[in-house]
Amino acid sequence: MRFLICGMGSIGRRHLRNLLALGEQDIVLLRTGKSTLPGDELEPFPNETDLAEALGRWSPDAVLIANPTSIHLETALTAAEAGCDLLIEKPISHSLEGVEALLETVRRHDARALVGFQFRFHPGLRRIKAWLEADEIGRPISARAHWGEYLPDWHPWEDYRRSYAARRDLGGGVVLTLCHPLDYLVWLLGEPDWVQAEVGTYGLLDLDVEDTAEILLGYDRSGLASVHLDY
Repeated sequence: MRFLICGMGSIGRRHLRNLLALGEQDIVLLRTGKSTLPGDELEPFPNETDLAEALGRWSPDAVLIANPTSIHLETALTAAEAGCDLLIEKPISHSLEGVEALLETVRRHDARALVGFQFRFHPGLRRIKAWLEADEIGRPISARAHWGEYLPDWHPWEDYRRSYAARRDLGGGVVLTLCHPLDYLVWLLGEPDWVQAEVGTYGLLDLDVEDTAEILLGYDRSGLASVHLDY
């Protein structure tokens, strides 16, 4: 099986190491050359700079999309049109525009697509999921999730203000970058009947995106879930 990894920042490199740990060797890398990380571990693999050329030259079976959020969707659409299976880092995009087109393309090519919400595989959360499905702990009436990352320490090898998480043009901000709790609460409790949110830039990090969010998920028959996110 041949893999193409798009984006060789920290997450792309983690995917590379995971594939190698699984014994996979047929791996192609799509790089912009803008990464601030050393390139030594990437040298043994074919490197490409153009997605269409990489798809045409190597015909990968699966494409792992780990580039900035703002270009996830266009990358996924191009790869899906080539008939590739997809692993898309969360979130799928910074906008809903084009998401339905991606779904249609994946279905038309009978491909498989997975979004990187890996907390659905966390043993603790899977245990809670099993308890809820078996009605072993009763009906939940309240849930709370808190996720905080101090952005200057998150990627210490780069200026945090230039990272995708801090830039609106790259799809940054806490709601998109730290969206894991939103996914696993919906996975555990179901789709909410209503959503309220307050977001803002309240910290001292010189960002053009929201650095704090309070999000409330309402369930008409089973209470409330709240999520706090911050940088």
